[in-house]
Amino acid sequence: MGMWGVNVKDSDSFADVYDGFFDFYNNGASPENASSEVKESFSEYFEDYEDSNNSWFALAYAQWETKSLEQSVYEKVLSIINSGSDIKLWEELGANKDDLKKRKIALDSFLEEISSEKKTKKRRKRRKHDYRENKIIELSAPDNKKVFTVTEEFTDGKYLRTSASMVWSSVGARISGGGSVFYFSREGAQVSANWENSQKLAITIEKGIEFWQKDETAFFNGDRVQVTYLYN
Repeated sequence: MGMWGVNVKDSDSFADVYDGFFDFYNNGASPENASSEVKESFSEYFEDYEDSNNSWFALAYAQWETKSLEQSVYEKVLSIINSGSDIKLWEELGANKDDLKKRKIALDSFLEEISSEKKTKKRRKRRKHDYRENKIIELSAPDNKKVFTVTEEFTDGKYLRTSASMVWSSVGARISGGGSVFYFSREGAQVSANWENSQKLAITIEKGIEFWQKDETAFFNGDRVQVTYLYN
């Protein structure tokens, strides 16, 4: 869990989920569809013990700003804050007493804010950027239930980042999902991958890569994949 302050918005998971919601919303999705898409895209955050709270806070705030706050999402946030589970998590992560007090104040302030309906809906931002993806790896697992993908992303012709994802789906499947595995910023970096079996994926990559995210496991609906990194 990447945190840079005690405020509710001061975490990587909050920023990613919040920004993800508005990526969909600003591209024309309804708040309801944006919520569904972001929960699927960042399912690993919502399921992770350390990132789950901030993910729900981000979704609730995005819905509140678009005057679409679902009762179930509000009650989830209410439960997290009133039960003290977020403070307990911070204690487990080694926060000192001063930070715990500040975090409690920030949580109460956040809850008070979203407990009153926002007067005006946040407007969509018109996107004028040209977004392009260059897929460099698309590798199905031996069980054909999941696909590992690595993509270089560009905005207005300029390199943005290289991202990897694991997505579960199969012919006739009723549900699908997954999420990001890693991402970094180095255009043209050499990346390759190999499935050792359906639960083990080996990724070979250049030395010296500074990852923004680097997960060693990926999972969905009870299926867990171990990810190992090799360097050349």
